[in-house]
Amino acid sequence: MLKQLILEGVDIFRFNLSHGDEAYFKKAVANLRQAESDTNRKVLIFFDLPGPKLRTGKVHNDKLIIKEGTEYTFGKNGQIEVSEEIIKSIKLNNKLLVSDGKLEFKPIRKEMGLLIAKAVNSGTLLNEQSINFKGISYPGKYPTKKDEAGIKLGLSLGIDTFALSFIASAKDITSARKIAGENSTLIAKIERPEAVKNFNEIVKLIDVVMVARGDLGLNIDIADLPEIQKRLISICNENNKPVITATQMLESMTNNVIPTRAEADDVFTAISEGTDAVMLSEETAIGVYPLKALKMLRRIISKYKYSVSFKRYKINDEHEAILNAVIDISINTKIKNIITFTSSGRSAFYLAKHQVPLEMLAFTDKSSTFSRFFFSRNVQGILVKDLEEAQKSILKIAKEHKIKRAILISSALSNDNSTESIRIIKF
Repeated sequence: MLKQLILEGVDIFRFNLSHGDEAYFKKAVANLRQAESDTNRKVLIFFDLPGPKLRTGKVHNDKLIIKEGTEYTFGKNGQIEVSEEIIKSIKLNNKLLVSDGKLEFKPIRKEMGLLIAKAVNSGTLLNEQSINFKGISYPGKYPTKKDEAGIKLGLSLGIDTFALSFIASAKDITSARKIAGENSTLIAKIERPEAVKNFNEIVKLIDVVMVARGDLGLNIDIADLPEIQKRLISICNENNKPVITATQMLESMTNNVIPTRAEADDVFTAISEGTDAVMLSEETAIGVYPLKALKMLRRIISKYKYSVSFKRYKINDEHEAILNAVIDISINTKIKNIITFTSSGRSAFYLAKHQVPLEMLAFTDKSSTFSRFFFSRNVQGILVKDLEEAQKSILKIAKEHKIKRAILISSALSNDNSTESIRIIKF
């Protein structure tokens, strides 16, 4: 299945470190690397760190059938295991959401260190599921000990990209980068009201943003989510930061062969708002039709990624003014291929944000920049040892990629913030 997914166009794989142990992830990474080798396609793996997310413990026989109207005990020795800190934090007028909101409980009373709560709906509770309630707090330092272990495991396996769960501020990013290293790529998952409030600070320090609508939708008023999604994507675009829209993109395809009409529209909306990537979760992790879900997602993306409105953003310096000229040249000459040589990736990230029908080949000598290219719209990154030598091979590059005309952006190799020249090249 991994090889099929790669051949169908998947180039980023997320490993959720909330589920599994070190041995499992070592084997999973090895399997994916083998599939990568077999298909001769380069893919990126990122570790999604658990963060300080609150979870239930294990339940009897690994599964508990929840029946609407029945009372259940929460606590260290309850039917549903949770910590003493959670019991103390929950108020009796709180709505208690478990398993990403799939199960709802109404707190009734507290006695002998336990919380008694009535099930509002029926369902199945598995081990170690999320728990949310109004006024929830996330104690302890960031990143957690589990996060630190996950980063160290990833680095030992050659993985340099990590998603930071439940961050609240730019300070959390700084703390995580001290452990992951300056050359790692960090993804800020926006899941808390505090992160939304502090987003303008967060976006300055982060490499990639994920609008993680699952937990975010549980921690804010769900009616506010569409506007917040649109605003976060817009801020990312203004700051030239790749952005992922995630959670429930085609969730009905976990068990069905076609998505709902609303889901198809949801994917289109994210694309039109300017997202760089959309992510499948349950659809491919536990779904019955992972390949069908992927093909459907590709079909929607292919139909609309070039039909959305061209956008202009504020020009902040001479470099961006020159890149705006590249956009005008592309539109007026109908040249869609851009070739750029860059260490920071700045030119490629800027051009990708304007939703112009461009296809970019971005050569870089920095592995961290190469990793970020995977997340950016219409950018194919190529990692090279020497940018100057790569520029000398421009004819070979064009032939390999079947390019007949291209706009070549040659950056001053000693200073990636200035652009030497823009040339139209015919091959």
